Amino acid sequence: MLKPRTATLCLLAASTLGLTACGKENGATGTANVSAAQEAPGGGSDTPQVAARNISEGPDVCFRAIAKHLGPDAKVSEINSFFSSGKEIDSSDDEPQGQLTVCSVQYQDPADPRKLLSTSLNVRTGEFAPPSPVDITVTGGNAAEFKLADYIVPLAQVNAGALAPFMEAQKAPMSKIYSRYAWSGVRLMSPGTFSDVHVLRLDIDGRLATNDIKESGYAEFAIDGKTLKSNNLKP
Repeated sequence: MLKPRTATLCLLAASTLGLTACGKENGATGTANVSAAQEAPGGGSDTPQVAARNISEGPDVCFRAIAKHLGPDAKVSEINSFFSSGKEIDSSDDEPQGQLTVCSVQYQDPADPRKLLSTSLNVRTGEFAPPSPVDITVTGGNAAEFKLADYIVPLAQVNAGALAPFMEAQKAPMSKIYSRYAWSGVRLMSPGTFSDVHVLRLDIDGRLATNDIKESGYAEFAIDGKTLKSNNLKP
């Protein structure tokens, strides 16, 4: 049985289609390929618009939207929220800096605990797409040993909002490294190769003060949002 505390696992986003999960235990490696269409609700010219969400509302702005939509008792596998870096950092980015551009979640099907569902927020309308089933397949290992329970955590236990003090504390050290920077991602990462438990990942994009080269970094925390597990914000 694949258990996060006894196996080396990975559950990674595969573009917008879903997840790839892999597990290793007792020398045997198995891979679970998870795919799901994450279609946002249609947005024609007559679609109501809402004020764009921004990371200035808190690093958990997407997490709060998901909790409101699914309820705090939902058990989630992973959450992806990404924010615009702004044109000053990324010349191809036309959105205002900090604006929420992606908010998606993969979570346990409340009607069938063996399965995952996926949904994403339409950031223009403020509405979540209808849930899409996630098709889990296992290759390179024993499919009978795959346990979805090893890859999910109650949303109520994930405190992305607690990342705010750490982000505030980075203003001075980051200003010495970057001429300008922006927080570009707040994610809940599933157990994987480098962690046997869920982690919160905080991403940064910036322009190096020394040569104006675009650079990125990240820090990882326990799901309490306070316990720093690794700090790779500096190049």
